[in-house]
Amino acid sequence: MQSYFQTAFLAVLLTAAVATGLVMNATVQAEEPAAKEAPRAVDAIAKPKLKPNIIFVVADDMGWQDTGFSGNQVVKTPHLDSMAASALWFDNFYSAHATCSPGRMAILTGRTPLRAKMVTTVGPMQDGEITVATALKTAGYETAHFGKWGLGREATHPTKVGFDEVIWSKGHYNNGVEFFVGDSDKRDEKPVKTEGESSIATVKLAIDFIQKRAMRKQPFFVQVSFGSPHGPHIPHEDFSKLYPDLQESDQNYYGEISGLDAAVGNLRQELRRLKIEDNTILWFVSDNGGIREGSGGKSKGQIGVRTTGLLEWPNKITKPMRTTIPVSHMDMYPTVLDIVGITLKHQPVIDGTSIVKLIEGKMKQRNKPIGFIRGGKVAPETPNICKTSDAVWIDGKYKLRLTQAKKNKPQRTTLHDIFADLTEQENLADQQPEKVQKMLNALALWRKSVQASYAGKDYKRNQK
Repeated sequence: MQSYFQTAFLAVLLTAAVATGLVMNATVQAEEPAAKEAPRAVDAIAKPKLKPNIIFVVADDMGWQDTGFSGNQVVKTPHLDSMAASALWFDNFYSAHATCSPGRMAILTGRTPLRAKMVTTVGPMQDGEITVATALKTAGYETAHFGKWGLGREATHPTKVGFDEVIWSKGHYNNGVEFFVGDSDKRDEKPVKTEGESSIATVKLAIDFIQKRAMRKQPFFVQVSFGSPHGPHIPHEDFSKLYPDLQESDQNYYGEISGLDAAVGNLRQELRRLKIEDNTILWFVSDNGGIREGSGGKSKGQIGVRTTGLLEWPNKITKPMRTTIPVSHMDMYPTVLDIVGITLKHQPVIDGTSIVKLIEGKMKQRNKPIGFIRGGKVAPETPNICKTSDAVWIDGKYKLRLTQAKKNKPQRTTLHDIFADLTEQENLADQQPEKVQKMLNALALWRKSVQASYAGKDYKRNQK
């Protein structure tokens, strides 16, 4: 296994050396949106530090093995491979939930989705959640979201949860998408019309925002949320033709990923052109597990599964790093707040932890377990939903999976060593009953905390 990874990484370095430059096959017609109303006030104390620009790039249904750098011999991702060759590469990056909206909520808030009553694939988070955009605004950042939202409208509309500028889609989108601007979905204004490959078009909009801030030396936070490679797979022909020897379904799937990859390449090249790449954090992830066996397994719909993850920050990450330490969506929010030096006085419970020490190359092991609760196809008001749903608990190298009894199947508990057993085939539960019980006890305490949040006890409006 070691030789395989060494070979894969050498391939990354080689790919990086020949990675191509800016790809332009998308045009966008849009004017810069007018300033929107300020988000809800949040008490904060911001420590004076050098403020890096921060960009989250979120793929849609992309698996952990959907890139060349991860060992996929078919897909063409030269720009992501180049990024991996200079970034922090997470071998064990975990999606917060089984599906779309819950994972996106965790990225923005650092919290497990059930704390905000997110139990299904698509749906709003609860009013009262604090996003990384809201937090960063207290430190003087300007913020923007481009692409798929999927976290509700009304009180959780992107313009209401910390984003100054928003060009967005309510859900998944394909080539030729017409985006809403700000709260134009309510005012029936003309949408932003795009042409060409959808990911490239989305990044073009983000670049326009970034250019204006770079000219003013204004720190910014941008979330770019792609619609690829979510089905149906309708790639731009410039990218499907990269796979002439594959069957049509594979051409379409990999074509979408190559389009996404080109968009990331455009973004990285523009950061270099603007000379702001050194002090810009670029964090690339997907919202949940993959949808194909070749993606590292059909893991979408499952909890406690890996997805893709890279973090680039030249000022701090001066040489490529690769880590097996488990990291999750929930860690993105507390890491950013730690970097910028923000402390919120009324911060709801955070499930993630800062990985600043990992970025600095000083973290030997994770200091906090990672919990996952399935939720699933149940009514949001189901009593004790957090106690009766399937759950996963990762602590160090061990991963405990608790599957509740269903129909004629009894409750099942499995224990895996995620470092020694990458495909989780060997169940160690019978061999280590004390470890299982210790992890079950910790999981029970955490689920009790999540249930309290589920009942709304984290929000100021419900506190006496």
